[in-house]
Amino acid sequence: MSKVVPLNKFASELDKYAKKNMVVYKQTVVEVLVDTMQSLVELSPVDTGLFAQSWNLEVDEKRALLGNFAPHAPIIEFGARPFTPPIGPLLDWAKRVLQKPEIDSHCWALARYVQNKISIEGMLPRHLLSDGVDRAIEEIRSLLSQRLGKV
Repeated sequence: MSKVVPLNKFASELDKYAKKNMVVYKQTVVEVLVDTMQSLVELSPVDTGLFAQSWNLEVDEKRALLGNFAPHAPIIEFGARPFTPPIGPLLDWAKRVLQKPEIDSHCWALARYVQNKISIEGMLPRHLLSDGVDRAIEEIRSLLSQRLGKV
């Protein structure tokens, strides 16, 4: 037994299938990236909260952009070679960490220690975004294989 299907109808059926799958692809990617962004916020180092608050996800018809737009985000993500950071921000940080109302000798000692350590060792990378994207890609693959099996 056989059935003849005109080529133009076959193409339209394939087109419907492709459009149906594209909706599944987009929904899955957006769902996973929203979850990824939430986990990145939770994993973010918190001092003033600027880094954790600077995660952003933009999705349009052709792309999704996930990133952190804090000024110090590249240093947290990729680390830094040894350099001598300015003492002022380190003093402010030490005051917050030590919960002191004013900068005192303990704040100075901690700030100088950290300044010296960074000037010798640099700063290690955290790879929050790159690791998060790697996990997101695996999750997208897994979900798509489950969902497209049902489509």
